[in-house]
Amino acid sequence: MCVVEPNSRFLKKLGAITLLYVEDEDAIRTQISEFLGRHVGSLIDVSSAEEAMVQYKKHAPDVLLLDVNLPVKNGLTLAEEIRREDRDVRIIVSTAYTDKAFLLQAVELELTRYLVKPVTGSDLLEALEKAVNEIERIEGQEHHTDLGFGYSYERDRKQLRYAKVLVTLRRKEMELLEYFIAHRDQTLSYETLQYEIWRDTPMSRDAIRAQIRNIRKKTYRDIIINVPAIGYIMSQKGSK
Repeated sequence: MCVVEPNSRFLKKLGAITLLYVEDEDAIRTQISEFLGRHVGSLIDVSSAEEAMVQYKKHAPDVLLLDVNLPVKNGLTLAEEIRREDRDVRIIVSTAYTDKAFLLQAVELELTRYLVKPVTGSDLLEALEKAVNEIERIEGQEHHTDLGFGYSYERDRKQLRYAKVLVTLRRKEMELLEYFIAHRDQTLSYETLQYEIWRDTPMSRDAIRAQIRNIRKKTYRDIIINVPAIGYIMSQKGSK
């Protein structure tokens, strides 16, 4: 495969990850697997979404590489099922599709990248570098996040604190706060929040606003900032 040589620091990090690769075409799976096997720490390759789910539950991979056009259950449906349970796993998809409906679904699933076939070695390494960077960012947030003005959040314990005092959050408030922390400096639309936090339960904009107000009352007003007509953003600047 055609490839641009990556830097040694990235290759070292890549060598520590577990990747689950799903592709139903044997020739493509063999070629890509041979390439990936030279770079990632552990590789599991399967040919169906059903087998992929079994291996996902068994190995808890760091990165998923999914073909969209799988038999029985397609790659995006598989990604959606996994994303409901796991917001941290990085997902890369390969596809021949670039239509609007696909792109919208890709955004909603927080894909690290989608690759248009035929996929080159350089395409794969660029996508994997982005995935590794995202993993590092998530891991850096797992233990302690400074939210500014004396507030901090410990994700592993799911605790919000003001100085050393525990601040009680309801479940949805906690899920919202965690989602904003994981996407700091990103504008999050009402539609994205609806999909990621409430899934199939319809929530009006007013209901989402009420949850944001609750978080602000328990912290401070500018912890989450309005983006008019779109949604909200949690800025890194707020912690300074």
